[in-house]
Amino acid sequence: MLVKSSEKVQSLEPANTAKSSGVVTSSKDSANNLWKNKIVAKQEQVQVLTNWSIRGALSQELAKAEQSEATIRNLFIGLERLAQQLNTQAANTKPQAMQQRGISSQITMLQNTASRKGSGLDAQLRTNDPSRPITRQLNANMDLISKRPHDENIQLLMGRSGKSLNLSLPANQDERANFSAVQSAFSQHQISVELSRENRLLFSAKKENAGPLLEPWVISGQGVRVAAGNPISLQLNDIDNPLNELAKIADKNASIQEHRDRIQNAQRHLKANLMKVQAKRQQLLAQLQQLDTASSLDNSEALTNLSSNAKQQMLSAGANSVSVIMAQANVTRNMVQYSLN
Repeated sequence: MLVKSSEKVQSLEPANTAKSSGVVTSSKDSANNLWKNKIVAKQEQVQVLTNWSIRGALSQELAKAEQSEATIRNLFIGLERLAQQLNTQAANTKPQAMQQRGISSQITMLQNTASRKGSGLDAQLRTNDPSRPITRQLNANMDLISKRPHDENIQLLMGRSGKSLNLSLPANQDERANFSAVQSAFSQHQISVELSRENRLLFSAKKENAGPLLEPWVISGQGVRVAAGNPISLQLNDIDNPLNELAKIADKNASIQEHRDRIQNAQRHLKANLMKVQAKRQQLLAQLQQLDTASSLDNSEALTNLSSNAKQQMLSAGANSVSVIMAQANVTRNMVQYSLN
């Protein structure tokens, strides 16, 4: 009997051990599931916050585009009012003294509208674009492309950048060949050269290569253009936008027809940029719509692609218009509320 009793006790031990092991395994599984659920919840939260962040950035760019569009429309309307005032006079006449002061005052107001902080336009009355090349023009008194009767050799030092070039222009070489020589010389420094309507040289470079355009140049050499002797300092100038050109016409009290021509030129310029702004606004609206669609379908891959495209196409932040600030504030408020829940 003692043996049987012993055997009975031994037969119960494996059962107790198995039951205990089952309890431990169940606890581990619950802990793992809980941990996994927390990770999934965290990932979902990050995805939602990322979605809001992308949407906020797109909304900010949309607000900036709308601000640019509003500024362009205001400038166009102001120019239209000025044109209507001038249409009552003969084209070959000049404004009277009082009228001239009134015209200059209206142009100044338009210039202030275009240049105020948050207008959404750059100095050339175009939408702000950090990736756009920087352009400067050579002083009208310096001529590097006209045909001259003597050989010329010009040395040019471009500010503190340390960049320099030599320009050789043979005697009696025509303007096209001289211009080509200038383009070739500057291309070595990633600077492109064009001619303006006034036959002035325009120098353009991407932001990372534009340092030489922002500092005075020192030019020396031999010939008619640059007389032998002391080096001459040159300062490149900003390009006049259409409003500035109109202001110059008003200051010299040109004819009514010249005023009209400049006004029409400014309006054409504004209309061309308005079309670009409207195209960008439609693009941003389409991106927002795609983002909403991808979000509603919980398509993480689509959201990732949209995020990448948005980063490439959007400009850097910096506009201080009320609409931009409100867009940022609304997104920030939603993100904070979500994080606290």
